[in-house]
Order: sequence, then structure tokens, then C-alpha cells
Amino acid sequence: MNKLSSQIDSIATDWLEFVKKSNEFRMASNDELRVNTPFTDPFGDSISLMITQNDSLYTVTDQGYTLWNLQLQGVDLKDKHSHRYKNLISVLKRNNAVLSKNNQISKTGDRSDLPQVISDLTQTIIQVSDLIYLNRTNTRSVFLDDVSTYFNSQKGYFSFLKGMSMQGQSNLKYNIDYIFNTTIKDREFVNVYNNLSKGLVEQLIGIWMDTIHYRESHNQENIPFNIIIPQVAESQKKFVDSLSMHNISVIPFNDKTIIHKKLAIKDTK
Repeated sequence: MNKLSSQIDSIATDWLEFVKKSNEFRMASNDELRVNTPFTDPFGDSISLMITQNDSLYTVTDQGYTLWNLQLQGVDLKDKHSHRYKNLISVLKRNNAVLSKNNQISKTGDRSDLPQVISDLTQTIIQVSDLIYLNRTNTRSVFLDDVSTYFNSQKGYFSFLKGMSMQGQSNLKYNIDYIFNTTIKDREFVNVYNNLSKGLVEQLIGIWMDTIHYRESHNQENIPFNIIIPQVAESQKKFVDSLSMHNISVIPFNDKTIIHKKLAIKDTK
């Protein structure tokens, strides 16, 4: 057993303890509970959410801060005829989140769903905030759709499944976009993102730590985890290095040679 394997339980425990201590809950009013999460958006601001209750349902919202902050940075996602709006709606649909008329991003669930709703909305806010990094080329289409179209058109080279989720020790569920079958026995987990940011990297490392026991119990502990992004900019190399230290690989979609080398069906003859 290597040194890292012997630390699995303590690493996972430390991560869960970090999440417990770092999420701060405070009453904002008699009817509103504020959650200050340990995660940050691309601007370095802490992601804060508001919880309200209506009968047996709980709604978690960003109070419109995300789109307001992006607009301050010169990125207007509210024009329904723009490509950026198309990207926004794609992110929301992917995460089952809702955009209200006053530009609030929210999710709703019952009491037992609330921890999962908070986790899901935090991930959604990070992904929406990361739309600030999209350049003109990428805004012509939704990146996730581009990736899906490519792999669907290359089925002679790739074998994959979609729509899997894993449960962590925290009892939260995390979606996996693809499972690629590279040989009869070998698999690769893949998630697709528009960009890497500090907040996303923190969450990805946490998800991988939180799901250690799930993967072990399902004989998936040796399946690598990969992240596909449009390309690796110089400013993102520090994030790539951070993920690599936790055995999470970053694959640039603009380099199809790497895509094929990493994810294509291997010739085992």
C-alpha cells in the first residue's frame, strides 16, 4: 500500500470537516437564512446564498448577485438574443436551476434535499461566473454541446456512457458527464467545463475526496478523473497543476491528439 492510500480516510475526513466549518449560516432576517460558502467566484468574492421557506419547500438563491456582478465586469448575460445568454441557459438547464425575472438564480427542494440544493447551486454559480472567460469563438455555441456533438460524430473511435452520478460521504450527489470505455476493463471519468477557476478547482478536489469510499465500494477507485476545457491558457496552468497533484487531469479540447490519446478506444491486439 502506498503512502497516499493509507491516508484516504483521514483526507476525506479532513475535507468534510473543512466544509462543515467553512459554511457559515446566519439569519439575515426573520425569514431569510444566509449561507456564506468557502468557495469564491472568479473575482475573488465569497459565494453567498440565501435560503427562504414556503410551507414545506426551501428555495436557495443568489439574490441576483451573479448576473449583476458579471454585468459590472462588462459581461451582459441578460440579452436573450445573444450567444452568452444561450450559454447561461445551458448551464442552468444542466444543473436544474432556475432564472427568475429579477435575474436571481435559484433551486428549490424540501428539507431533506436542502444540503444537496446548496451544493448544486454553489456549483451552478461558479459555472455561470466562469462565463466571463468565454471568448468570441466559444460564445458562438455552448461548449458542452460542442463536445457532445464531436464525440457523437466520432463513435467509431470513442465508446462512452452519459448521465452517471456518485454519492459522497457527505451524502451529496455529484454528476459525471461521461464514462469513456478505452478497453474492455479500463474506464475514464470525464466532466466538461467552460473554464478553470479557483472556485471550480476547490470544488473538484473536494468532490474527488468526498467520493473516495463510493468509488472503492463500486470498484471504481482506479478510474481516472479528467476535466475537458476549451484550451489551457497560460493563466490557467496553476489550476492544472493543482488538479494534477490530486490525480485529476485536464484535457484541452482544442488538442484532438490528446483527446484521442486519452479517451479513444485502445487497440489491445
